[in-house]
Amino acid sequence: MTLATQLKNADDIKNILKNIPIDFELEDGRKVNSLLVYLPCYTDNQSSHKEFFECVREGILYNYVFSCTEVEKKLGVDNNDVKKEALFQKALRKISQQTAKGELGEMILFTILDVYLCAPKLLSKVAMKTNARMPVYGADAVHGQFIDGELRLYLGESKLHASYSNASTDAVHSISNARGDYQTELDLIDSHLDFPNLSEDLVDEILAILNPYETTNIIDKIHSPCFIGFTKPEILLSIESEYHKKYLEVADSYIKSFYSKAERKGLDINSLTLLLLPFKCVQELTEEFISYLGISE
Repeated sequence: MTLATQLKNADDIKNILKNIPIDFELEDGRKVNSLLVYLPCYTDNQSSHKEFFECVREGILYNYVFSCTEVEKKLGVDNNDVKKEALFQKALRKISQQTAKGELGEMILFTILDVYLCAPKLLSKVAMKTNARMPVYGADAVHGQFIDGELRLYLGESKLHASYSNASTDAVHSISNARGDYQTELDLIDSHLDFPNLSEDLVDEILAILNPYETTNIIDKIHSPCFIGFTKPEILLSIESEYHKKYLEVADSYIKSFYSKAERKGLDINSLTLLLLPFKCVQELTEEFISYLGISE
């Protein structure tokens, strides 16, 4: 069984938000789940923020903010530019300059889960906000997919931070809290479950699987993807082969550090996936995001 993803231009996004296909192991030889994504650099060693932000404007933002049902309803069958712009502007009103940094990270997490892990969003928390300046509480992403016939529930965490070390420490703490309070997320899924091609039978099946009165091992179905975007200007080079080399050196250290912190927190490393993305400066990235999209106060 396969759950349909929400973003329909995955190949276009992968041409901008690229990945380095490589596996990592801890010092003791145990394999860990990770994904290294990056934005290509040009001759001035600047990442292609503009191209990514254009993808955000053209569809990522409103798909991240709203449920699949609302997007399909608003765009209709003709899916014209006027309707897209109206939906984009409505999505824009759900975020503010105060929340932009956190929501940029959550939006990147949503994109990676949908495009690279093929795990669609099960509910849209941002759409539920009544105040654009308020953050979303609980897990930063609630996605899902069937793997070998078994439902995997993703409760994702996102951190955009200049310091990778601080971000990873905070992320591990948040993941532990989210797993401990998973019932809150299950209640939201019960009320707001929505993703592409959702049928009544599939709704009943998913809700039955995630019903704590019918399933005793729900915690075993929870997987915690963690996205960390961090400042590391020294690895951004216009020649991709050199970029990859420096990125891999940093990633090896960062991945081992993250999983060490996770185990000290009592987390099972097999229930985690670390997603990394370096930037020249996270603060500059956030300011560009606000400016390019026209996010209001």
